[in-house]
Amino acid sequence: MRTWKEDFKYLFYTLFHPFDGFFEIKFRGKGNMALATVLFVLYGLISIFTTQYTGFIFNYFPVHSMRSIQLFMLAIVPVLLFIVSNWSTTSLMNGSGTIKDIWIMTCYSLVPLILFNLTTTLLSNIVILEEGPILTAFRYIGVVWFCYLIFCGLCTIHEYTAGRNILTLFVTLVAAIIIIFLVILYFTLMDTVIGFVETVSTEISKRW
Repeated sequence: MRTWKEDFKYLFYTLFHPFDGFFEIKFRGKGNMALATVLFVLYGLISIFTTQYTGFIFNYFPVHSMRSIQLFMLAIVPVLLFIVSNWSTTSLMNGSGTIKDIWIMTCYSLVPLILFNLTTTLLSNIVILEEGPILTAFRYIGVVWFCYLIFCGLCTIHEYTAGRNILTLFVTLVAAIIIIFLVILYFTLMDTVIGFVETVSTEISKRW
């Protein structure tokens, strides 16, 4: 049985060797669901930390009008939406990855965002305004690394070519938009139904 220490070592191996790393996760079961979930939660917590503790000369967020739960949800919901959208899309496009594979791959890929966001947040409290572009560039390195890992991971776990993977990502985006539309429609209809029931209840109570 593998230990968490071995899983951490393999996680960092995957960051620098994504094709080999995600291949081992997909076909040899080297991924750790618990570790992936910890990284997912940590990403949400780091997003809160980044928003609230970025140096004041670089912090453009309305910190005092935002709550921690709101910040946490704004960070994790897009990740969940991507996972669900990609799984539903690739199920129809002969992708071989399971939702477990997509979950582990996506959460492992969040590590560069976690590390670079944390580092830039800490540095933002000690650098001057003229050094801001360096922080921005440093943060973008994490974003590019994250995107690269996602692309490599999807190619590997779904056994796609680069071209097919790009097409699938586009379809995933469309699926995400459809899911957002359906969720908004659902809550709008529920709000309408609840309002109707409340109105009817009020009318009945006044008559009787």
